[in-house]
Amino acid sequence: MDIEARLTSIAQVTNQKDKIKGYQDLSRMYKHALDRVQSRVVSFEEQVSAIRMHLATIYESEEDWAEAAQVLMGVPLDSGHRIVPNEFKIEIYIRIVRLLLEDDEAGMADTYLNRAAVLMRDTKDINLQLTFKLSQARIADFKNNFLKASSQYHEISYIQEIDIDERLQTLSAAVVCAVLAPAGPQRSRMLATLYKDDRSQRLPHFSILEKMYLDRVLRSNEVQEFSTTLRPHQLALLADNTTVLDRAVIEHNLLSASKIYNNISFEELGALLGVKPEQAEARASKMMMEGRMSGSIDQIERLIFFDRTQSIQSRLGGANGKGGSGAGGASGGAAAGSSGGETAASGAIDEEDEQDMSGHEAPMLSTLWDASIQDLCGHVEELVGIIGAKYPDYVATKIAM
Repeated sequence: MDIEARLTSIAQVTNQKDKIKGYQDLSRMYKHALDRVQSRVVSFEEQVSAIRMHLATIYESEEDWAEAAQVLMGVPLDSGHRIVPNEFKIEIYIRIVRLLLEDDEAGMADTYLNRAAVLMRDTKDINLQLTFKLSQARIADFKNNFLKASSQYHEISYIQEIDIDERLQTLSAAVVCAVLAPAGPQRSRMLATLYKDDRSQRLPHFSILEKMYLDRVLRSNEVQEFSTTLRPHQLALLADNTTVLDRAVIEHNLLSASKIYNNISFEELGALLGVKPEQAEARASKMMMEGRMSGSIDQIERLIFFDRTQSIQSRLGGANGKGGSGAGGASGGAAAGSSGGETAASGAIDEEDEQDMSGHEAPMLSTLWDASIQDLCGHVEELVGIIGAKYPDYVATKIAM
């Protein structure tokens, strides 16, 4: 019986104890053969390659990913004594990458993926191409480059050659990575893309995706439930002793607060985010410096002022003009205005500013105010659409009234 036939016969054994013994016997035989030809590998390259691939299969069946990858790394691919097809090299490199990722060795996996990338144009094998694309996304995921990973996972989820369940799994991975990505305009665009994908409504993470897309503050119980679905590397501690998820949630809630409040004290923001006031101030400062949030910080008064005109101007196509901080009259004052009827616009402009306004600034403020109303109406329309999808009869009755 040849080696491949023996491997096949062992794989078909139903008794687990007999199967393990069969693999152990084969493993010892392979190792002995490799030891015997070690000094003459050049003369037996094809045989050594076949033995190493079979031995890696045994280790893989035992879920010994590191040992399987190590065995494949010894396959002679760059010898001058025989011509090795590029497609065979790609197959070995991609298999090593997959095994290393199973063992959470993203750094080494990236090295072998780069070797495969140089040769990918030489293969038309769909399975190799798909595995390569998926490996790219997984490595970006492991390296905490979540925006890139989310985009790549989402692209893969549209490939028709993949089973529909696997496409939904990659879409789910795209959502997870988008949630974990640093808050800012790029992540907002990724969240919008995923939220508008009709398939996302079937995912278990749709509720948290919806909240993030609609800029709603996330509660601790929702975050805790979401964290139970994450992989170990996505829960790893960062330098400041927080996890990637902690950072993502804090930044998201901070960005949400910037769209609700004109200004807020360090203490109130810390209470909202569930962190110390100094940590809240430091996080806001970092996001402002990186251009992911617009505003200013008053260290003396211990206040953070949010500038919401930037996002409004972007909706207007980058309109130019004076954009104030939009600070309300009181610390923590909501942008929607007080119950007495005062608006954010009136709170942001004192009497001296009104006297100094030039002829073109007043129309700009009016335009920005109109855009704010348009923005609010857009959010209301989105909510009505969500309610209508779940309760069509109720909405139809209300519209008829």
